[in-house]
Amino acid sequence: MEYNVSTLLREHTGATRAYGIDDDVYVDGETHHVLGHVRMDRTPNGILVRATLRGDAEDECSRCLRPITYAVDVSFEEEYIPTVDVITGSHVAVPEGSEDAYRIDEHHILDLRQAAGEYWATALPMAPLCRDDCPGLCPVCGEEISGDHPCAREQVDARWEKLAKLRL
Repeated sequence: MEYNVSTLLREHTGATRAYGIDDDVYVDGETHHVLGHVRMDRTPNGILVRATLRGDAEDECSRCLRPITYAVDVSFEEEYIPTVDVITGSHVAVPEGSEDAYRIDEHHILDLRQAAGEYWATALPMAPLCRDDCPGLCPVCGEEISGDHPCAREQVDARWEKLAKLRL
């Protein structure tokens, strides 16, 4: 996901480029293949990148612990600031308020991997599920909970035992 943007940096504000993406994203030591597209627009300070990516992630269901694969959609918009002026070769100071912006390296290569990886990581669910109504595992026997699971009926938390007797 590296793009040489030297010609785009030489063009006027508003010039654009569009590319298809068929590459890998690396997050926490794992590789995820992604497809998508990116649009780059020349701005007064650098290049505005708009990217949309789609790929699959593998994990385990947070309730039943079965292996699952689910789709991950990522969209982001970031401005990349050059480190070196493409015409003069002199160092470019970061504009006020853009200190955290992504940078285009000294060879005018815009690398989307870092941003794609960061946005991919934030798009992952905190507790992935195999299905929305997954009942999970029984905390007593460890089996998958079904509609008439015996452990759920028999177990009464000792803290609630007196209230359970009132119900009888």
